[in-house]
Amino acid sequence: MTYGKYFKKGQKIFLKRIFTDQDQRALDTVTAYTVRSYPTQLDVTLPYGSDAADSYPFEPDMRFEIMTDHKGMGLRLMAKFAGKISRQDIRLVFEGNLEFISQRIYPRVDVNAWLGLKRSRSDLAAMRKLCLEHLQKIKSGVSAAELTHFKKYPINLAAGGLRLPLDPPVEPAELVLVYLSIGDKQGIVCTLAEVVWVGSEGPDGRVPAGLRFLNILEKDQSRIDAVVKNLRDLLNLSNAE
Repeated sequence: MTYGKYFKKGQKIFLKRIFTDQDQRALDTVTAYTVRSYPTQLDVTLPYGSDAADSYPFEPDMRFEIMTDHKGMGLRLMAKFAGKISRQDIRLVFEGNLEFISQRIYPRVDVNAWLGLKRSRSDLAAMRKLCLEHLQKIKSGVSAAELTHFKKYPINLAAGGLRLPLDPPVEPAELVLVYLSIGDKQGIVCTLAEVVWVGSEGPDGRVPAGLRFLNILEKDQSRIDAVVKNLRDLLNLSNAE
C-alpha cells in the first residue's frame, strides 16, 4: 500500500516515539513538516534549528507513530527511522496500515496557576536533557523552587498542553520547559512543551501562545486531566446553583 499521497509539502505532523521497553511511561514527541513524500517513505524537516536532526537521539530502525490531519480526520501511521538527510531533515519509511481516527480532544479549563518557565528558541537536545535532569531532581526530593522562579499566570489548561501569556518575542516551535503546580498535592509537573500558535500582543505587552506538551510523564498527564475534569465539574455545579 502506498501512503505518500496523504502527505503534502509543508504539512505539519507529529512524531510519537514507540518504545520497546514496556517500562517506559512518558510521552516523547517532536513536530515535523513534510519536505517530500514517496509511495513508501517520507522526508521531513524538524523546526528546532539548523542542527535539529542531531539534537534528537535518532537510531537505526527507531519506530514512530505519525499523527496528522487529513481532510478533517485524524491520520495515524507507523514508520521507522531510515536516516538523516541533513542536520535538519530525516527520512522515515512507512510500515503497518494507515488508520483514520477520531482525534482525542482533552477537556480544558481556565484557571490561575503557579508556573515556572525556561525558554529556548532552538536547542532541542539541551532542553530534553534539562527536562530529564530536573524530573530526576524533583523525584529525589529537590524543591522545584530551587530550579526555577514561579509566577502566577492566567492559563487555559488541558492534558495535552496549555495557553498562557508570554513576554515577546514568541515564535512557533519555541521550546519551553514548564514547571506547573496543579494543586493536587502530588508535586510539581515538569514537562517540555513547544509553541504551536502565537496570538496578537495584548494591552499588557504580553503575547498569548498555545503550547503542546512534547515530553511528559503519562502519570502527570493523567493528573492534569483529572484536575481539569474536577474543576470543570465544580464550575458546572456552581453555574447550576
